[in-house]
Amino acid sequence: MSNAPAPLDNMDLPMPSPRQQSWMMAKHHVGLQIGALIVLVFTIWAVFAPFLAPADPYVQNLANRLAPMIWQDGGSWDHILGTDGFGRDLLSRLIWGTQVTMIVGFGAAFISGVVGTTLGMLGGYLGGKIDAAVIFLINVKLAMPGVLIALSLVSIFGGSLLSITIILSLLFWDRFAVVTRTATQQVRTREYIAAAECSGASKAWILFREILPNISNQIIVIGSLEMGIAILIEAALSFLGLGIQPPTPSWGILVSEARDTMFFKPHLIVIPGLAICILVIGINLLGDGIRDITEPQGRN
Repeated sequence: MSNAPAPLDNMDLPMPSPRQQSWMMAKHHVGLQIGALIVLVFTIWAVFAPFLAPADPYVQNLANRLAPMIWQDGGSWDHILGTDGFGRDLLSRLIWGTQVTMIVGFGAAFISGVVGTTLGMLGGYLGGKIDAAVIFLINVKLAMPGVLIALSLVSIFGGSLLSITIILSLLFWDRFAVVTRTATQQVRTREYIAAAECSGASKAWILFREILPNISNQIIVIGSLEMGIAILIEAALSFLGLGIQPPTPSWGILVSEARDTMFFKPHLIVIPGLAICILVIGINLLGDGIRDITEPQGRN
């Protein structure tokens, strides 16, 4: 008679927790991994710019202007990506410009997310006159041309980093409000919401402890889209001369300053433009990946 243990039935195996399921999905989600790697690299650039930049991004050297890149004839390790029209190190200005880009992107997405999500949840859960007021605010905002309003406000209040971040955040909160209002209306009739109401939980508790965690995956997606849009608009404003002002290193300024040399030094435009493109793609991949592994339907 064999002493081998009897095989366990599948029903006897412990089910992984939602956190374990999300972690397992994340290890096999290629888009999430690529997006996280891209965002991590640029975040490290932004945080450790003083240590990573090989030179001072503000120091000009007209005797060494438009120096070639390291792999081109005449290139040197002193300026790996060459220099711009004022003799400033391009790699250093690119790394320092990451700070401006990340601050504007994260700041605008965070502030607009707080404003829009709060309004959307209030309207979707409370309904009645409050919901009507939220819908009115959303319709007013949707009727405004966002980019033109941004151009007008920046020309009035100036192109400082703080003013651009606040202007962009107050112009794009409506997407958060629309999505969270609809998502809140879908979950407010669920059993766990009724149980919380019967137990005497306050409206604030229900909104931020019961509803918000269950609609967070939609908010993450909108946040990633808003961050990408904010980065693109900041670069456009700086390119037009209405955003971050020189000599502050901004990716939009780098593109704008290279317009006169784009035909015989195209890398001065291609490199910052490619950085903008890669970062926006990485943010969207990261947002979509987080949505995929956090939504209950995806885990099931």
